[in-house]
Amino acid sequence: MEAFMLPKVDLGNFVADLKKDREVLGPVAKVDEFVFAPIDDVGALCLDYDTTILPPAKKFIHMPGEVLFEFESAVHGKDQALDEQRVLFGVHACDLNGLLSLDKVFLETYPDPYYKSRRENTLIIALNCVSPCKNGFCASFNTGPEADMGFDLCLTDIGDQFVVEVGSDKGKELVSGLTPATNEDFVARNRALRAAQQKITRRIDADNLGVLLHQNFDHPVWQEVKDECLACGSCTSVCPTCYCFGVEDYVDLTLEKGGRHRFWDSCMFYEFSRVAQDHVFVPDREARVKQRMYHKLTYYQQQFEAPGCVGCGRCVSTCVKKIDPVDIVARIQADPNPEQDTRLYTPPERKVTPEVNPWEPQKAVIKSVKEQTPDTRTYTFSFVDPEVQEAYTYDPGVFNMINIFGIGESAISISSSADLKGAFQHTVRAVGNVTNALAELKEGDVVGIRGPFGFGWPVEEAKGKDVLLVAGGIGLAPLRPVIKHIQAHRDQYGKFEILYGSRTPDGMLFTDEYDEWRRIPDTGLYLTVDMVPPGVEWGHNIGVVTTLFNNINVNKENTIVVTCGPDIMMKFVVLDLLKRGWSPEQIYVSLERRMSCGIKKCGNCQMGPVFVCQDGPVFRYADIKDLPGGVF
Repeated sequence: MEAFMLPKVDLGNFVADLKKDREVLGPVAKVDEFVFAPIDDVGALCLDYDTTILPPAKKFIHMPGEVLFEFESAVHGKDQALDEQRVLFGVHACDLNGLLSLDKVFLETYPDPYYKSRRENTLIIALNCVSPCKNGFCASFNTGPEADMGFDLCLTDIGDQFVVEVGSDKGKELVSGLTPATNEDFVARNRALRAAQQKITRRIDADNLGVLLHQNFDHPVWQEVKDECLACGSCTSVCPTCYCFGVEDYVDLTLEKGGRHRFWDSCMFYEFSRVAQDHVFVPDREARVKQRMYHKLTYYQQQFEAPGCVGCGRCVSTCVKKIDPVDIVARIQADPNPEQDTRLYTPPERKVTPEVNPWEPQKAVIKSVKEQTPDTRTYTFSFVDPEVQEAYTYDPGVFNMINIFGIGESAISISSSADLKGAFQHTVRAVGNVTNALAELKEGDVVGIRGPFGFGWPVEEAKGKDVLLVAGGIGLAPLRPVIKHIQAHRDQYGKFEILYGSRTPDGMLFTDEYDEWRRIPDTGLYLTVDMVPPGVEWGHNIGVVTTLFNNINVNKENTIVVTCGPDIMMKFVVLDLLKRGWSPEQIYVSLERRMSCGIKKCGNCQMGPVFVCQDGPVFRYADIKDLPGGVF
């Protein structure tokens, strides 16, 4: 790597040259702390700082809040370009590695155009640490004290000069006129960094850390940490790699125009995993503490092949109770649970780089509305732009984000056949803000649609096999495309059996299609309800859906099972099938209820190391059955 020398007496001129056509942001003092801020006076630049309150990348690239788009009669995307080039000057190695980890989140799989624009227009001048910070443990993860990649320039203090290493072509343009470094300069640089490394006494033994943590998910230390934690979210606010955010719509006083805003959020908050009907998937503080700590120390690596913790120590510094991951891991390693076979989750690979902004919905008109039950309707949509509609394709089991501007958006699986041309359908129960707003709309009204997203049902893998479909309540809607697909390609599948349960007869979906389904060759349809109200005629089974399992007549050794419904229903469906000798590899479940942004960015749908929106919503049970904390 090329390197040059910058005398400290010339630092002011160097920064002044940068400021001629760029905004320079660097560490400055703020009372007893340090923050990254615009450098108006070069004399205010503090390159001997310990650590800053907020990581520079989260303050200026993954910003605390921003508008994604505005709407009135149409959606108007925000201007994605920065007005000027910027320099982050003096970024420590831990924060640089935090930025590289954020890049994995925001630049892969539906690249975020706003983050991408700021990232591409920001030069990074890193600063190697020659003395450790108070609570840092960066050496544990090779994320400090030395930066070895990801910078345009990197400075190392060797006394009265900086060794300036070049990391990019843009960086090379900045060092013209500087004297090349000599071998003696490199020796001095390496000596300073070795001394800094040796001074770092706080360490986590990271060897096989993911396996250790998975084997100790129920270790007593977690109960103690839960009792200490205040769930205030300070740790996630200052963490260089925490990216979770919420999204909300706002409207002006005329109620005619507004926008969509995103803002930092935290998995430590009770409301973070709230979905429709005020159901909270992670209500327990111990579970939230584990999610944060496991995400930092193992899940992030599984998801993005990047460190989730960079050892900056900010979480310890900002925590009122001084909860310390170094201490927690040491306590587990000192008295671990017995070893057991452990398989870490590997997400399916998906890299999507759409030409359009993935945050901006396309307008779609409601072509028809069909009532299924008193609170559930099937909506037929078609995109307003005929070219968008013509290009629109999807697989059975994937989902769209339905947008009601001014209210928000909701993830809903597509309920129509993938072979349907010119339109698509969603079957929606009115249970939350967005779905209740949708229920007020009528034919001819316009909504926004983002999608399709996710992995769907295994219709290709099921070819040549029997198929067992088990649905409960609204869970039949995401499975209807499977029925339609097998009907349209009947010769490619073996025996087909549909088991469907609802709480009462008037809660059953698609009742006008049952006779058609029964006419599909070699297909059986079995219905059940939990209860029959007085005076209602019902000629089928009474009981939960698993009471229909004695009717199963498919070849167990050559069958794919697809199931969707309430979590408690899917749990007992899976348990009953396993008890009857079915294998986890045969069973597929849909976890769509947990989704939020749809593009693996906001963090709301995480279930351990899994992103439901992009790794699913359909999962083979064998792939997720051993997730820490369980599936259902």
